[in-house]
Parts: sequence; C-alpha cells; structure tokens
Amino acid sequence: MGEDKGTVCVTGGKSYVASWLIKMLLHQGYSVHTTVRADPGNKRDLSFLTGLPGSDEKLKIFDADLDSPDSFDAAIEGCKGVIHVAAPVDFPAKDPEAVVTQRAYASWW
Repeated sequence: MGEDKGTVCVTGGKSYVASWLIKMLLHQGYSVHTTVRADPGNKRDLSFLTGLPGSDEKLKIFDADLDSPDSFDAAIEGCKGVIHVAAPVDFPAKDPEAVVTQRAYASWW
C-alpha cells in the first residue's frame, strides 16, 4: 500500500463486485467510504470488509438507503470519486426488470 491517493466512495459495499473494488482501491493506496443498507438488528457480518488489509485506517462504512438519496451525503462528502454499485434487491414488483431499469434511468438523470 502506497501513499494516500484520496478518498473514493463505493456504494453497495456488501456486494461481491463492490467488495473487490474496495479491496483493490485500498491496495492501491486510496481511502474508501462504502455504503451498506441499514441493519437495525445488527445482524450483518462485515468482517469480509473490515478484515481487508488497510481497512483499519482507510475504510469507513456508512448506512445508506437508495430510497433516501440524502442518506448518501455523509459517505460521499470529501470524495474525489464515486463508484455506484448499489442496486435495489428487495422490492415487490410484477415486472422487476422494468422497476430496475426505471430506477437506474432515474438515478442517472
């Protein structure tokens, strides 16, 4: 791990893709903010993130909710970039593909 290259936010930190991005960013010397869905019962195991080399000093985990855009404010504050990997996965819909497509389109615009 080299010098601190700044801070990057990776949303959806519990996902497979995001966890690998976090690992690579930490290894390359970045500080990382990541977001995870709030867990009121504290049942989540984030040891796969908190056990990464450099995570003690350079990883901060924030609770955020895709349905509440303001919940991402603290996580992205001071970041030089955001890698948006988070996606809704727990919604009732007759046509889930249409819902995901609509949400993705709405988040871009």
